[in-house]
Amino acid sequence: MHRLFSLAVFLLLAVAATAIGGQFTGGDWYYVLFTPAWTPSPMVMTSVWSVLFVLMAVSAWMVWDTMRGLAAAALGWWGLQLLFSIMWSLMFFGWHRIGLSTAIVSLWFVVVVIVIKTFRPIKPEAASLMVPLAAWLVFLWALNFNQWQLNGGGLGSIF
Repeated sequence: MHRLFSLAVFLLLAVAATAIGGQFTGGDWYYVLFTPAWTPSPMVMTSVWSVLFVLMAVSAWMVWDTMRGLAAAALGWWGLQLLFSIMWSLMFFGWHRIGLSTAIVSLWFVVVVIVIKTFRPIKPEAASLMVPLAAWLVFLWALNFNQWQLNGGGLGSIF
């Protein structure tokens, strides 16, 4: 029972981060942005993010479940990457700062790489579950950067 409860907690943390980040929507602003032709549809984006957040939660739960001494520090990095997911949504959709959201994706990617590195010695399978997120963040960075360039770039969209 304890194991299922802890899995539920990590799933709730992931859902909470998604719900908080999901409060920021682009609305009309997003639909008038210039976007690259390879921009995924909203349905694809939602589907990919849903899978990634489940993988994030299961990955963290697997590390938690080991009860090893390094787990707390590793999970701290995991929590930080959840905060970056919220910050990205806020900057991109909430504040319409495409340049700043691109910088945040860069930092988010670095933190996810740290998560992967700290998870690996504790539970290699958990580290592997974070790799799709790292790959998606590379794609998201390219998408954000292109959107930033297509919509004027410049420092105004950073600050």
